[in-house]
Amino acid sequence: MSLELTTDKDSLRQKVLDVTKRHKASWIELGQCLYTIYHDKFYKDWGFISFETYCWKELRLKQTTAMKLLKSYYFLEKEEPKFIAKAGSEQGENSSEIPGYESVNILRLAKESKKISEEEYEDLRESVIKKAGEPKEVRAQVKQIVQEREESTKDPKEVRREKRNTAIKRFMTTLSNTKKELASERLIPDYLLKQIDALLKKLEDQLEG
Repeated sequence: MSLELTTDKDSLRQKVLDVTKRHKASWIELGQCLYTIYHDKFYKDWGFISFETYCWKELRLKQTTAMKLLKSYYFLEKEEPKFIAKAGSEQGENSSEIPGYESVNILRLAKESKKISEEEYEDLRESVIKKAGEPKEVRAQVKQIVQEREESTKDPKEVRREKRNTAIKRFMTTLSNTKKELASERLIPDYLLKQIDALLKKLEDQLEG
């Protein structure tokens, strides 16, 4: 382990309870504790049937959250040992520079994905590890990478068709909503409303299947 951790099971049990109550910067310490408890099955010595049961009943952590914390910590220990050592020595001092476990988990999944190249992964790593990017930002970056990769393998004609349909549908939605507003307030004559309906029908006919 990269961070110094007591091997006393009872002390560890109390420590993980305390760590759970702290803020963002402590998730790495919590993840380390959870990893040790999971790996060495200490939860069984404390009377719990499973790791998931222990996390929920004692820590009030959902299974998905606990596993993200555990896997995100282990990922950092394996892939970013220097960072995790630094984070351990600065616990609580520079929490704004420590990425949240959600962002690290996204980076972990990106590392395993065949859709993400090494170069693209390095860009994501910079966003997470060096810039402590928020999960929403990192997800958007991954989504953009995947979309660009998919578009690059598509037939140019298919890409154009999809963009054309998207633009037409977007315009139809705007036009339809505007027509409803105009009609409800009787802001324009009926014959113009009918012309809008006719235009909507023509636009619908332009959509390519």
